[in-house]
Amino acid sequence: MLGNLGRGERRSISYQDVWSKGNDWHAEGKATHDALALSAVIACVNLRANTIAQLPLKAYRNGPDGLPVELPRQPQLIEAPSNGPRSYWLRQMSISRDIFGNAFGMVVGRDAAGWPTAVVWLDPTKVTTKQQYAGAPIDYTFNGKPVAAEDLVIVPGFPVPGSPLGISPLQRSGLVELSSRAQAFGADWFKNGAVPSAILYADTELDAEQAERIRASVQASWRKRRPAVLGSGLRWEKVSTSDVNESQALETMNHAGRDICRIYGVDPAWVGLGGSGSSLTYQNLADRLTSFMASTMNAELVLIQEVMTANLPRPQFARFNTGAFLRSDLPTRYGAYSTALAAGFLSVSEVRELEDRGPMPAPTTPPGGATSA
Repeated sequence: MLGNLGRGERRSISYQDVWSKGNDWHAEGKATHDALALSAVIACVNLRANTIAQLPLKAYRNGPDGLPVELPRQPQLIEAPSNGPRSYWLRQMSISRDIFGNAFGMVVGRDAAGWPTAVVWLDPTKVTTKQQYAGAPIDYTFNGKPVAAEDLVIVPGFPVPGSPLGISPLQRSGLVELSSRAQAFGADWFKNGAVPSAILYADTELDAEQAERIRASVQASWRKRRPAVLGSGLRWEKVSTSDVNESQALETMNHAGRDICRIYGVDPAWVGLGGSGSSLTYQNLADRLTSFMASTMNAELVLIQEVMTANLPRPQFARFNTGAFLRSDLPTRYGAYSTALAAGFLSVSEVRELEDRGPMPAPTTPPGGATSA
């Protein structure tokens, strides 16, 4: 254990030594690839990634009154951190965290002051880490080559005490193996016909040629939708698929899928795993979205903001606009604006800005004295 190491007992130890069977990052590679074959995992990870990707992300600094003021010119790390769309970049980061436990980004561009301007997310299965002892600097390698810590932007996932980096709770849960086995069982049954649709019984022993001839004759009658005429001593029996149902393959997959949703903080109904009788109405969908943002996504967004802020020049900081995700329907939104205008804490100009509208046009005075807008 780390706590038992004396001053003279330094040895190479990594967080994988503590939280997994070995110190090889690739030890869980198979579990990761198996997870990507599960529909519940793909649906949950994609939902979380899409949520983050669609939120506006801006850089701010505090104004003279101490309130955040959006920078008129956004840093490149915020506006265009890679060659592709920013939403795609954010989705890659989120998926890497949710599946592998960490998102490792390589800094590939810097400004004149040395601040990162471009970051490329690395394949986490090709990243390894080593730590000599608790609290020591972490040594990183990518594709077997050393990488300086200052050239990496790391967004950790699930933060377990004692681990300097994040872990993937999905890989520790055993749900990947359980779901994969149930899924493989179902696929094998449909592919290989593990249970026949019917059985023909004979009172006398048949050789292979006789059995095949009788089977072909019965199948030919069925294909022509004609009654099958069975000879003396032959009996037909339909096979029930109850044996397959008793295996509870589908039930196992659904149960594991709902557990996967719990790990990711996703409502099972959103990925087609809701219980019987559950339904989504407009109102409870809005309530669930609000709950999802508050209980699941806000903490994730705060962590991402902190990592982005740490890579911006001081005193700039990064913030997501979660209000863009939780915009209500038009009547409710306009009602809230009316309340805000009446109370005096929003102006007409601010309301128009929230609705992505420009300033009110200046009134004009046409000939004759009447004023029009």
